[in-house]
Amino acid sequence: MIISNPLKMQEDILKEKFIPLFTNTDAEVCKNIMRICYENGINVFEFTDRNENSFAVFKELKDYRDAALPQLKIGVGTIKNVAQAKLFIEAGADFLISPVVLEEIYLICQEKKILWIPGCATPSEIALAENWGLSLVKIFPAKPLGGYSYIEAIKSVFPKMFFMATGGVEPNKEDIEKWYEAGVSSVGLGAKLFPKEMLSNHEYGKMSAHLATLISHLN
Repeated sequence: MIISNPLKMQEDILKEKFIPLFTNTDAEVCKNIMRICYENGINVFEFTDRNENSFAVFKELKDYRDAALPQLKIGVGTIKNVAQAKLFIEAGADFLISPVVLEEIYLICQEKKILWIPGCATPSEIALAENWGLSLVKIFPAKPLGGYSYIEAIKSVFPKMFFMATGGVEPNKEDIEKWYEAGVSSVGLGAKLFPKEMLSNHEYGKMSAHLATLISHLN
């Protein structure tokens, strides 16, 4: 389900308390993680392209989404070049997220009417995105860059921009609220959201309960 309106996709992202980021070489593991996210009311999911078989896994996830999780929007993260961008756009990604700012990715996403969220680490990169007409950027890696104080500083310079903090955000109420208080409009939660031990043991019930608890604390 490609969302042809990037602004609508952006609105959907900003409605979420957090965006889960996940990748695995096993498509069945990814499907189960997507399922428990969806069952807990999460409607946006980022699959990160970090494995050699990521494209094959993504195609399986899209088919599964279309059949079983119709309201879920699946984006692809770690997009670092235009070839990647084209590949996943053609495969049906609802949005793309990058750790970098590259004009060629911006241009292909504009052409295909797909939301692209670039990864920015400096005021110059944020200004570049803003001048292209983008209003949502990923601040990455957020914690090593300076955490809450960095967000507060750049928000004062770019008050109309929306920031998604990724990299070092802890999956608990206290930390997430501090990021929002600093000025972000979204946070991405990765590996710590899905504990390795639970993943290794396929304890999806426990992970679902873990998700439900976090979501209830944020509501």
